Amino acid sequence: MLSKSRYLTMAATCFGFLAINSAFADTTKPCLPYLSTPPNQASMLAPKETHTQQVHTYILPATPATTQWGIFDNSHPTVLTINSGDTVVIETMAASDNMVVPGGATIQQIIKMKDEAPERGPHTLTGPIYINGAEPGDVLKIHFNKIIPRPYASNDIVPGKGLFPKEFPNGVVKYFYLNIKKMQMQFAPGIIVPLAPFPGVIAVARAENGKFDSIPPGPFGGNMDLRELTQGTTLFLPVFKKGALLWTGDSHAGQGNGEIDLTAIETAFAEFSITVNLVKHKALTWPRAETKTDWIAMGYDKNLNKAFNIARSQTLQLIMDLRKVSKPAAEKMMMSTWNCPISEVVNGVQGVYCMFPKNPNAKAFLLPSADTQSEFVTTGKNADLEEAMKTAAMAMIKKLEKEKNMDAVDAYMLSSFTLDCRIGKYVSGDKEVHCMMAKSLWQH
Repeated sequence: MLSKSRYLTMAATCFGFLAINSAFADTTKPCLPYLSTPPNQASMLAPKETHTQQVHTYILPATPATTQWGIFDNSHPTVLTINSGDTVVIETMAASDNMVVPGGATIQQIIKMKDEAPERGPHTLTGPIYINGAEPGDVLKIHFNKIIPRPYASNDIVPGKGLFPKEFPNGVVKYFYLNIKKMQMQFAPGIIVPLAPFPGVIAVARAENGKFDSIPPGPFGGNMDLRELTQGTTLFLPVFKKGALLWTGDSHAGQGNGEIDLTAIETAFAEFSITVNLVKHKALTWPRAETKTDWIAMGYDKNLNKAFNIARSQTLQLIMDLRKVSKPAAEKMMMSTWNCPISEVVNGVQGVYCMFPKNPNAKAFLLPSADTQSEFVTTGKNADLEEAMKTAAMAMIKKLEKEKNMDAVDAYMLSSFTLDCRIGKYVSGDKEVHCMMAKSLWQH
């Protein structure tokens, strides 16, 4: 007998949106699987640019045969096998098997889907991709060549979730048009949000066998919600299983540091092109990233203080590796260039990342304590970093209500999209969080 969660998964795969809107479902027609066989890899191979080209480019569309809903499962059949140096052009789906789209799921249906299958996340995951030669102790070097979102997005506030569940107890979902040509989104009359698409989830298989909820991130990557992972970035993921097994999903068109209302500018990618290289025998315990200007180290834990400690430790190790210096010298370099944002505080496992500039003459990121000409600014201070974050974030919501006459829910949602929350330079004692929001969002 099928379990309820398995039935829902099959129903969603067969009918998509029809599974949650039975008024439109034609129950007289049989529900046939999209494909009963594994994807045909030969047909996924793009033509070579030259006859001598050694590496390949593969096209990985998002279909019921190549995606899973909210579960990382090491035993799931791989959908594509590649070699080091190959490129994969990946398509992704919107949340919950592509049901959270304009004209799709209502907030009541979103809540029901979460309640019916609490053991899985909302993310629709494309993968897994098997990388030939990858073994535990290796690292995947993944370069993000190109990211093109679909022209729509959603944001949902779910009762009992987010940074402020008591203050915002009612569920809400809103849908938005994304102007891909201008790379911006109209949030409300007079408010325009610039887009910076990135994958909320990109993961390898963890060391343990089994089926795992896609929501909590970890050393394997996963739901990192790290907004710096945009086009042109390179991500380094440690390998824990043979073949690595690479997934992606939870595609974002943009996100604020903190992602405070639970979700970002949630979309799907029409094109997410990555090139995967295998780095053999490289000791790496947590993911790292490289942008044009910075190196990024990160830490995740259920406790935000502990996540911060992991991120600091990882940053020191990164500096020691890059600059070939002692730990005391690395500590001095970190303090002189201090820049540690909060990635997310809503996934059960919370995240902090620190950015170390490539420019040896770079200075610490300026953290204002009061409004500037270009930014609204709020702060919070507490020995508990999460409490400091709550104080600063709520102060911003209240500021938007008062100074911009915004509805509280809209202020909460806009903050989840655009808030930039960073940890002040820290040695000991209370921790201070500075949250900033660009005044340029308001177009006159």
